[in-house]
Amino acid sequence: MLSTRSLLIGACAVALAGVAVPTLQANVIQTFSVVNANVGDGTNLADATIAFDVSSTNNTISVTITNASVMHAANELLRSVSFDVQTGGGTVPSSPSALALSDGQSVTVAAGGAATITPLSGLSALGSNAWTISPTGPGNTSTFLLTSSGPKYLVIGPSPYIDANASIAGNNAHSVFLGNSPAFTFHMQNLAAADSINNVVVGFGTGSDVVSANLLSPTTVPEASTLALLAVGSSLLLVSRRRPHSA
Repeated sequence: MLSTRSLLIGACAVALAGVAVPTLQANVIQTFSVVNANVGDGTNLADATIAFDVSSTNNTISVTITNASVMHAANELLRSVSFDVQTGGGTVPSSPSALALSDGQSVTVAAGGAATITPLSGLSALGSNAWTISPTGPGNTSTFLLTSSGPKYLVIGPSPYIDANASIAGNNAHSVFLGNSPAFTFHMQNLAAADSINNVVVGFGTGSDVVSANLLSPTTVPEASTLALLAVGSSLLLVSRRRPHSA
């Protein structure tokens, strides 16, 4: 008859064996950057990072937007992100749905640069200045556009705003802004583990400035299900080691 210790070790091996199948249990996070991009009249430089977290298990994509521009003019406000979902030979993903917003802040900049910053309760808090996600181009396409209807709640760079010009400070036409690296998450059926993001184009300002973003090194992180399985395996190993040998 197998001992309890043998059963524990066997269970641990089974649990850990499940971790060896990463195709359905890993998120691929791709980060794209814009550095010193000329926008507006060419005197302003825009910086941003856009991180895409693609989960084939949950059929979701999360887009985290960080505007790192520090000159604080309307030309540097981030208004849109266009991107392609590159399929890995499988079915083209469906149109996005159920767009949600998290981690965003409402930022109001008064004349003189004093800022009022409050947390946002979600996408509905943006009112008529909402962000939307939709496919672009003719027919079935894998190109999508995440954009603000504006002119308010465009993504602003970090504080302080003491140097903000009149297009930002005390400008009721543009204020309120969206800050603190807002994350937009949406559902998209038929995502596969091999799918990736490319052709990222970032829109700045209230006009038509668009800048192509460059891919930084993508990273792969375990999903919650994988982490839980690793925790179970580690616990079983710990128990088996602590159990005393029988005489």
